[in-house]
Amino acid sequence: MSGGISAGGLITGIDSAALISQLMQLERQPIARYNQRIDALEAKQTAIRELRTQIQSFRNRTQDFRLTNIFNAFQSTTSEETILTTEVNSSNPVVGAFNVEVLQLASATNATSSSRMGANVNTTIPLSGTTFSTAVESGTFTINGVEITLNADTTSLDSILSTITSSGAGVTASYDAVNDKVILANTTPGDTALINLGADDDTSNFLNAIGVEGATQLPNGSGSNEVTSTRNLGAVDSGAVLNDVRFVDGAITAGSFSINGVSITIDPANDSIQGIIETLNSSDAGVQASYDGSTDGIRVISNQLGSPTIRFGGVGDTSNFLSVVNLDTATQTAGNNAQLTVNGGPVLTRSTNEVSDVISGVNLKLLAAGTTTVTVGSDDDAILEDVQEFVDEFNATVTKIRELTGPEGPLAGDGTIRNLESFLFTQVFSQVTGIGDFESLLDIGITTGEDFDSSVGATLTLDGDILREALRDDRQNVEQLFHNNSGSGVSDLLYPFIDEAAKATGFLNARAKANGSIDTQIQSLRDQIERVETRIGQKESRLRRQFTQLETLSAGFQNQSSALSILGRF
Repeated sequence: MSGGISAGGLITGIDSAALISQLMQLERQPIARYNQRIDALEAKQTAIRELRTQIQSFRNRTQDFRLTNIFNAFQSTTSEETILTTEVNSSNPVVGAFNVEVLQLASATNATSSSRMGANVNTTIPLSGTTFSTAVESGTFTINGVEITLNADTTSLDSILSTITSSGAGVTASYDAVNDKVILANTTPGDTALINLGADDDTSNFLNAIGVEGATQLPNGSGSNEVTSTRNLGAVDSGAVLNDVRFVDGAITAGSFSINGVSITIDPANDSIQGIIETLNSSDAGVQASYDGSTDGIRVISNQLGSPTIRFGGVGDTSNFLSVVNLDTATQTAGNNAQLTVNGGPVLTRSTNEVSDVISGVNLKLLAAGTTTVTVGSDDDAILEDVQEFVDEFNATVTKIRELTGPEGPLAGDGTIRNLESFLFTQVFSQVTGIGDFESLLDIGITTGEDFDSSVGATLTLDGDILREALRDDRQNVEQLFHNNSGSGVSDLLYPFIDEAAKATGFLNARAKANGSIDTQIQSLRDQIERVETRIGQKESRLRRQFTQLETLSAGFQNQSSALSILGRF
């Protein structure tokens, strides 16, 4: 609406605003038609883009049959999957059945600390002040139904063991200073009764702290049942800072140590056993280490299978870490190489359980010793899956064309798009001569089906049984139906046209892309709308001025008439 002052029919009685509004609505009718045409063009643009996306998908599937070895799909199986599993790793494996005997699996070298790391507890000082790996709590504990009280701040290990022996519980408690362990034994020789340890209302963790709770009980030299600590009492706390740990061989010094030639830096004021283990495991040393609480030592396992040993230490080491944790004198158990035979041949030795060079084109993952049969052959299931995907993409493409070009579709009446469907069906059922008995996809089970509905339109169906039989009869013939050196296969014929339709410079994108032919038409309509709006605006302003002038003239005439009427009375 244009601005300006309007008399609004005060003098003439004409509602100029309503009249002008109605006239402008009539003037704007072409704009509504232009907008409808723009909506239709935008719907076409969206539809063509959807179709192009689908054709691209079909183009890619068609190209697979031209560039990949779809018909060279193979599979391998094993009669005993507990012994080994298989996987084809080549497009041309050796086909056949192979008797494989796994004689021995490859294993890794492992090393353990030659002795425990933690120092013996002091048995003469209060329990709270000694170096138990598990701190002892004050309270009560029960043996054979007898409740015993201890105060960790005043009672020593020697004292509480003496109290147990004299408590009437029927057991003798002693400390093994060589192994830093407690032994509880039935006092009466030959007494094989189970020692009952603990009660629900115990408030002290003493039995757990000395490592006898839940431990196995066995007869001793006197024939009496006894139970021994499962770990040395002074076992180290693997999470504690090294400077706070009491090692049997003294404090650990700062510096570096090496395993398999890889140097690890150590700071006793900040590092713990567990922290060093994590650093080692993430390094290039090629090992995995862990703390073993039952032996109070470190276990190190080589990442490499086979017999090579783990090298502890090097000439550049500056920390005594390996010595203190007893890895410089570690007991090493060398790993084994895998051993197997194929079809009764010589024993083959490998330093891994994943063997890829004994049956050409097949990986063997060894799991256990034993004998199994490995069978390698064509994977018809994989071929059927690929052919079915080709059929599905073809059907999706023709269905999309019908949907978009149907009577209610945004591309209704578009002959260029509609012709795509005819072309696809013409090419997909082309006769391919000179390649064998199978000259058409019809011969290998691809048809329009028995339940064809002419009102809906044809789509393809695949009879898997017919295709399987064709693959057994002449796999190469089936392959050449899709692609051959002469370029006469179905995929060879389809690909150039649908590639031209789908690519960025193709005729579909030329219409639907930004600034393409449809965008050009839309912009032309918008320009026309703008011109119409400008013309309407100008006309509206002109009408408003004219009605204002009419009101002004009418007011003048009315004033003159009033004056003449007054003069007439004189």
